[in-house]
Amino acid sequence: MPITLTAMSGKAGIGCLAAWAAVLAAAGCVPATVVTPHTPTPSPVITLAVGDCLGEIDFETATLAMVEPVACDQSHYYEVHALVPLEQQAYPGQAALAQQAADDCSASFTEYVGVAAEYSRYSSAYLAPDDVTWSVPADRKIVCLAGSSDGGLKGSLKGDTTIFPAKGQCTGPQDVPPLEVKIVSCKKKHNYEVYATAKVSGKNPPTGDALAKLVDKTCKAKFTDFIGVAPAQSKYEYVWFLADKDSWKNLKDHRLVCSVGLAKGGVKGSLKGVKQ
Repeated sequence: MPITLTAMSGKAGIGCLAAWAAVLAAAGCVPATVVTPHTPTPSPVITLAVGDCLGEIDFETATLAMVEPVACDQSHYYEVHALVPLEQQAYPGQAALAQQAADDCSASFTEYVGVAAEYSRYSSAYLAPDDVTWSVPADRKIVCLAGSSDGGLKGSLKGDTTIFPAKGQCTGPQDVPPLEVKIVSCKKKHNYEVYATAKVSGKNPPTGDALAKLVDKTCKAKFTDFIGVAPAQSKYEYVWFLADKDSWKNLKDHRLVCSVGLAKGGVKGSLKGVKQ
């Protein structure tokens, strides 16, 4: 039986997720693709459970074969974080389902992942029945998803509040707000590589001399070990970022992130041990 697949956001990021919430709030503005197979097939919705991981879902073509559980310890795209039962007797329409997904999936996302969607590195999406699938009572539910349209996830995202790049990951330019720093493949040309991080505690981020000492202790001191020469002798620069005071309470990723590279970009591969 056909189902409606609706993407609620693209790549993780505060801008995309904020836009997603606004779209869902507007009746009649929810993108959707209805899949109609040539022959009836059982809806995959009834086979899913909280904690199930899914492979790639093409939300433009909504291929039913892609909506099947996969092992979470293998590379995957999404994870089910809630099943919302639909109690209405008559089909409520896609706008009403979209609004219910906005309310219930958003709350579940925060509880499951540990941070609100707009402050998470994961994207949000949902599966909902259409007017045809509604005829099967067991399929009257919204399946809330969290994950990444780029895939590459391993393990469960439950309780994962990190949003900034991890050690060993590469990024584009970093002269942008921390939440807008994009992670890219180190095999492709990039600007920076994260070589050190330090968890910061406290109700507010450090400032002034305390921040300067932390940067020296973490970024400057570990630069030489990573590159093989001191910062003054290297052709590469180190940069850092940390959540600011305005986002400190909403974000739970309180790490100082140190990266090495070139502002102009063009770096390819890891810089570990280059001695330049």
